[in-house]
Amino acid sequence: MYDWNALWHEREAYRTGYDIHHNDVNELAGALQARLIHPAAAGQVAVYEDDNRYILAGHDGGLQLLEVMKHGLFDITLRFVSEDEGQGVALPYVEIHVDNLATEEQAVWRAETRVDDEGRIWVGKRTLDENVLPAMPFDDLSFTDNAEFREELARVWHEDLPQLRPLIEAWFHHGGEVGAVDEPAHYGDAERVQQMCDRYAEIVRREQARLSRMFSDDELRLIAGVIAGIHFDSAASCRGVWLAVEARIIEDELDHQQHQIDAEALLSKMKGLSYAQEVALIEALSPLS
Repeated sequence: MYDWNALWHEREAYRTGYDIHHNDVNELAGALQARLIHPAAAGQVAVYEDDNRYILAGHDGGLQLLEVMKHGLFDITLRFVSEDEGQGVALPYVEIHVDNLATEEQAVWRAETRVDDEGRIWVGKRTLDENVLPAMPFDDLSFTDNAEFREELARVWHEDLPQLRPLIEAWFHHGGEVGAVDEPAHYGDAERVQQMCDRYAEIVRREQARLSRMFSDDELRLIAGVIAGIHFDSAASCRGVWLAVEARIIEDELDHQQHQIDAEALLSKMKGLSYAQEVALIEALSPLS
């Protein structure tokens, strides 16, 4: 589910005026030849849909419409995976996950990571210093030839991946313990602590934006109700939130009594969350986090 109003404000420059004489943004289905999927409440936008696009309708000095092509609503997530997740890839490895909730497509590329005798970091058959994008199995995506997608994929490889270098080197230097450090005293430095907090906040912000598109409002309300009374006292306690949700669904039948949702589909999505996504979910929904 998308934050439609955020999408509207993020893309203000792309709005276009239309010569449709109707004061009610919820009554444009015929004129737009599209389905109304999200009626507008006060101060919000109405959302219409056809096979290839969403059309957001709102009033700003007159009726304005924003067309958003579904092929452009992709997300690319880069991960350094250091714990076995049952994917059949030797640890550690890099994972690039592409999904598009609008077109209901997703694909994953994984490549083993290693450090050679010269200290070069290899991801699959490429080193970080080569600055060459490897072939990735994204050909089945309907938007694989979209210029914006190829540019963003290249940016992730050339800009985001090199930022994982310290994490990768630490894994090999400390025998597979990503969290190990030689000199923990630097965490007491105020500037360093602020830098870490800023990075944490940015990770959470990005993951929460993605989660808002993965889960419906009813699903998020159910999760919030389950974890409202749970104390997440340690970093490790944030892993496996789906277990608490599953237990409450089984015991109290929350999916049917209070929320009209598909419990199996919800649990399937929750089981696939990364640790960072679970932390972001907790930060957004738990008052005791």
